[in-house]
Amino acid sequence: MTYQSNRNISYRHMAKRSSSSMEVLLGLLTVEPMSGYDLGQTIRASIGHFWNESYGQIYPNLKKLAADGLVSAKAERQKGKPDRHIYSITKKGRERLAKWLAVQPQAEIPRNELLLKLFFGVQLSPEISIAFVERMAESEHRTLQIINRAAEEIAKNQQYPDAPFWRMTARFGQFELEAHLRWAEETLAELKKIAGKQQKHSQTGKEKRHADQRGITSNKS
Repeated sequence: MTYQSNRNISYRHMAKRSSSSMEVLLGLLTVEPMSGYDLGQTIRASIGHFWNESYGQIYPNLKKLAADGLVSAKAERQKGKPDRHIYSITKKGRERLAKWLAVQPQAEIPRNELLLKLFFGVQLSPEISIAFVERMAESEHRTLQIINRAAEEIAKNQQYPDAPFWRMTARFGQFELEAHLRWAEETLAELKKIAGKQQKHSQTGKEKRHADQRGITSNKS
């Protein structure tokens, strides 16, 4: 058996972290100066459907960027709290970002455990596969609602020169998730057909066994 995978199918949770983690921070700092906390919140609200960075990565990377002169940091005093460090991109940082943006993006092969288990679905009860796909669809629907709200906010902020490009990435997320939901609808219908056939086959088998048992009893009599 041969199976040709489609390397162009993407999945929102599968973007791998790479050296691009630092450039993500530089890119976001071109919008406005931010703290490490602000950067984490912005990532979740803006590019979270295709890229993710944890605070465990953000803060160490900000320190490295500052040490390399790619960002500058300013401390803001907070009453009763530790100082808040606000980071701004430097000229050197903009040059680093521009150089990175001009490099061809790396192709990545997605890893999707749901599809992997579905591929071997003949070994599994279809009811379990149905539950898996239903949960996936519920999650994707919630994410789509979040991206739709983000798209509405982008439409309200056309004064930013970045806005057309923000909209492009939001549209990618919308199209991708809408496709996932259409796939889930089609897959659930197919899985339910398979489950129905198995139940019918099981019921027919039971009836046949009962008939055979009645025949054996009748012959003994």
